[in-house]
Amino acid sequence: MRSRLSFPWLALRSMWLNARFYLPYLLSCALIVALHYDIQFLNMNTGTDLLPGASSVHGLLSVVVLAVDFFSIFLFVYTNSFLMKRRERELGLYSILGMERRHLRKLLRWETLFAGVISIGGGLLLGIGFSQLFVLLFRAVMQTDVALGFEVPKLAILYTAFVYGLMVLMNLVTNLVRVSFVRPIVLFHTTDVGDREPRTRRLVAIVGVMALGLGYSISFFDNPLENLGLFLLAVLLVIVATYCLFSSASIAILKRLRANASYYYQLRHFFPVANTLHRMRRNATGLATICVLSTMALVTASTTFGMYVGAGVGAAWGNTQEGRALVSAYFFVGLFLSILFLMACALIVYYKQVSEGYEDAPCFATMQQVGMSDDEVDLVVHGENSLAFLPPLAMAACHTLAALPITSRILLAFGITNMGLVLSCTALTLLVYGALYLIAFRIASRTYRRIVAWPAADAARRGYRTGRAVER
Repeated sequence: MRSRLSFPWLALRSMWLNARFYLPYLLSCALIVALHYDIQFLNMNTGTDLLPGASSVHGLLSVVVLAVDFFSIFLFVYTNSFLMKRRERELGLYSILGMERRHLRKLLRWETLFAGVISIGGGLLLGIGFSQLFVLLFRAVMQTDVALGFEVPKLAILYTAFVYGLMVLMNLVTNLVRVSFVRPIVLFHTTDVGDREPRTRRLVAIVGVMALGLGYSISFFDNPLENLGLFLLAVLLVIVATYCLFSSASIAILKRLRANASYYYQLRHFFPVANTLHRMRRNATGLATICVLSTMALVTASTTFGMYVGAGVGAAWGNTQEGRALVSAYFFVGLFLSILFLMACALIVYYKQVSEGYEDAPCFATMQQVGMSDDEVDLVVHGENSLAFLPPLAMAACHTLAALPITSRILLAFGITNMGLVLSCTALTLLVYGALYLIAFRIASRTYRRIVAWPAADAARRGYRTGRAVER
């Protein structure tokens, strides 16, 4: 009996000790489960059938459910890969101390079971608890007096639990395969492997510039809305260009900054440029993903916001009850998806800062022991974080402005011809999203600062105790 209980207890203890990594994972998974349930709740609510254009609203909400399903796969895979990377050293240590692979697999199964129950069960309870707030938001946006009563659709619970149960199972299978085919000593030393300086890939940079130019030209000089294939091509080209430029052009720019002696050999530039350059090979994908998600959020929010405001000032679609309801539903969906994209960006930023904080902590402890002050550490941290996280936001803003011709054509289809209105909605969306992004950036930066400060404080205390012992 004791042997049977040891693995569940060890799994719970491991999750508790790794709470800094597990808590954001569980909270983000529970939140997306809750949002998924609430969209299903609205779609299955009997009051929704009484809305003007109910069939169109139902169809739109069904598309959102599928979009959340696909988006959740990315979120679950990303957070799981981060967790496993942080846990590899611990699992390798267990193996070196005598645990067999079957024991590690059993431990992972228990951890996955607990994490799945907490995230899915907690998310469903959270979704049920906040469903009425969701109803109030939906009614405020839809501007309707139709009553949407409190219901707990069993089908919504079963479908949500099934979808996210499959995702948890997918992560478990990935983790079990990884543990089964990697040697323990490799797991133990994975986090100790440093980054080599990446090479400047000129061909990739050229491909990125060409893809970006072609994608922008389709937006400005063609009408991709008349040809769905052309529209998808423009989107694909911009995404490819974003990943190419972050993995190549960013490296070239950082190397150019390093070559500028008057700029590089300053405290506020030296460490940020050097660290960012050496990490860019593995950080490029994450930063490009932040840029793409931010662009999706900005374009979606600005388009639906412009549509909603335009309908309110008398656009053709807003002159009928059904047209107004459909425009309002589009705005609600745009607001929902934008929040989802922003949440994903914030999660990537947080995990990136936590991961790099633990990697950089010994380096900062050494630098403080040889004379670097706390103010200088703050200067270095701010410079490094700014180099990493402001470029994705800047490029996302450029992508959003380049998409204005497409945005204006979409709004024109809804009878909105006021270009000043379109520009105002886009500018306001950029300001609001930028402010929220910077708040997430500041929170993640403070987390990074606290992590790198701990080893230095411990080293200072050890030095103080050693000095007192020598005096005695």
